[in-house]
Amino acid sequence: MHSIEVNKAIIRDFYRRAIASGDLDYADQIIADDYIQHSATVKPGKAGLLDALRYISQMPKPATSAKPFMRLIAEGDYVVTNLRFAVGGQPKAVVDLFRLHNGQVVEHWDAVENQPESTLNGNPMMDGAVEIEDVALTGENKKIAGEFFQRVLVNRELVLLPEYVVSDLVQHQPDIANGRAGLEQYVQQNADLLVFQKIHRIIGEGNFVVIQSEGQLDQKPYVFYHVFRLHERKIVEQWAVKQQIP
Repeated sequence: MHSIEVNKAIIRDFYRRAIASGDLDYADQIIADDYIQHSATVKPGKAGLLDALRYISQMPKPATSAKPFMRLIAEGDYVVTNLRFAVGGQPKAVVDLFRLHNGQVVEHWDAVENQPESTLNGNPMMDGAVEIEDVALTGENKKIAGEFFQRVLVNRELVLLPEYVVSDLVQHQPDIANGRAGLEQYVQQNADLLVFQKIHRIIGEGNFVVIQSEGQLDQKPYVFYHVFRLHERKIVEQWAVKQQIP
């Protein structure tokens, strides 16, 4: 089995066994002893993650649960999950970024954001396509999405939007209207509040590209994860999850 598929299988099992079923023996097996934790909500190291999983396993399980939704995107040693879950009845949108080595999870980053009841675009924050297609175009799609992010979102060269984004863009970011015009309006209206400063990672698989970046929102430091779906060398769908950096 290809290493990317092996890594995806490990992460799927991590959610199913360690998180959903409380299998701490499995968690202990697949989490490296020198595990590095970047999530501000979890204590450092392997012990901190095992403590968090132990706490989750002891939480009351809901009588009914929503159908699981997860998008997995993998490249090299990295696996990204874009998923939803609920805590105390509050739906959450999540991006988890894992780095694996020799069949173990060695590093983790994330962002968690409350899902609103309604969105400006009418689309759920966590919905849409999940199937990986056009694997041969991974490199080209990463280049297109990276250029778009740097030139349009970081440098604010909005005149270039038509080069990268289709006119009928499907938008899942709650406060942005559908379409290329909705994205342009959002960037213009939030020019003084939202600043993207640095791209940290670009991870792609086929028609999906994930960009991890940092910046400021209302003069507060944030980490941002943007997920783009491309078709025929243009961005056709967008998701985003952000979280303030403490």
